[in-house]
Amino acid sequence: MSGAMTYRYPWRAMLPDYVRALLGIACTITPLILMQASPLVAAVLIFLAAIFTLFALQAMLRHATHIRVSEEAICAWPLGARLAWNSLSRVKLAYFTVRRDGRDGWMELKMQSGNDSLRIDSRLQGFSEVVRQAAAAASHACLQLDPSTISNLHTLGIDMSSAADGAMQMQEHG
Repeated sequence: MSGAMTYRYPWRAMLPDYVRALLGIACTITPLILMQASPLVAAVLIFLAAIFTLFALQAMLRHATHIRVSEEAICAWPLGARLAWNSLSRVKLAYFTVRRDGRDGWMELKMQSGNDSLRIDSRLQGFSEVVRQAAAAASHACLQLDPSTISNLHTLGIDMSSAADGAMQMQEHG
């Protein structure tokens, strides 16, 4: 890997979250404005509106996040997270779906170094490249990966022998 690469969450990938948040806020605030709700109903609607507002803020933060990957580290701005590849203590790649048949899901990469951690989901442009780098770093550090992580790496076309080759390249440059 020559030089640093920066990845972002594209607008199109974040649009469903924005729509869900706005619909949730609208469906909870509209009855408060248009109807005389009992205190209990009003409290529940305000609570739900707050949850949808937090979800909207989380989506905005994710959309604003820049993931910078270099040979030395992975950084997330504006989150302020920085994990050095040579100090990773855990790498986990999980697959989530809401369908019974397992289709139409998403992946989440979680990396940890000491008390610091970073989660990235598969909506990130360049997600596979980031996972490939994380797998190479895990191989270089001789980290034990759980069976589901190994299976999910295979799904992305990454096997640990090719990750080990990437780790060797990292060693040669580092």
